[in-house]
Amino acid sequence: MTKRLLFPLLFIPLLVLAVPALAQDPGPANVGADLRGGDVTGAVGGRDNTRVFGTILDSSGNPLPDVDIWFQNDNMPAPRLRAKGRKTGTYLLRNMGRIFSRDDYEGITVRVTFERNGFRSVIARVAVQRDGSQQLYPILFREGESMEPEGIRTVLAGRVQNNRGKPVKGGGEVTITSGDGAFQASGPIEKNGEFAVVLWDAPERVNASFRMTKGGSRDDIIELKPSPQADVVVAQFFYPQM
Repeated sequence: MTKRLLFPLLFIPLLVLAVPALAQDPGPANVGADLRGGDVTGAVGGRDNTRVFGTILDSSGNPLPDVDIWFQNDNMPAPRLRAKGRKTGTYLLRNMGRIFSRDDYEGITVRVTFERNGFRSVIARVAVQRDGSQQLYPILFREGESMEPEGIRTVLAGRVQNNRGKPVKGGGEVTITSGDGAFQASGPIEKNGEFAVVLWDAPERVNASFRMTKGGSRDDIIELKPSPQADVVVAQFFYPQM
């Protein structure tokens, strides 16, 4: 039976790969601490549209609601800003101009902490350009739960396009399977051609079938890459042409 993992699709404005910047272990979060100090905060004037967004997942790849989120400038002491995950598990971090320093005018490395009672906290770093966006998908494991994956955990996202790079509209469905058929997942292609499907414990190579409601189809073989951090899903992007 096909395992249908429907992923809450926010938007894919830049379709860039959100790879957490993994440096040394940042240590436990110091929630509520006053981190002011140095020549920081408010250094970016005017309208700022820098964003980090995604969906918070549990150990089975399902959206996890009501998660507390803290984010700050990872390069120097600065105030921590607070956000809250939605009931759908999705979240959006903005107002980044408040944590930019004067040295970060063109971009920033954001340290994001995800917390919920009964679950291990997730700390991830993500680099994002000013007025750009990055996608980040944390996995919150329950205390004592194994973090060892049985395959690749990723989000396959992108847009169905024509040979001129324009979206193929009308909607449809994408189906992902392994060569032996043991792994199967599927999700909708939105009317604007965009799709995002959670692949949980998938093999490194999968078959992808794209079927549009108004006609047109394409089959591809996609190589998946594992995440460098066990509790963060790295989105991978693919743009099939029809």
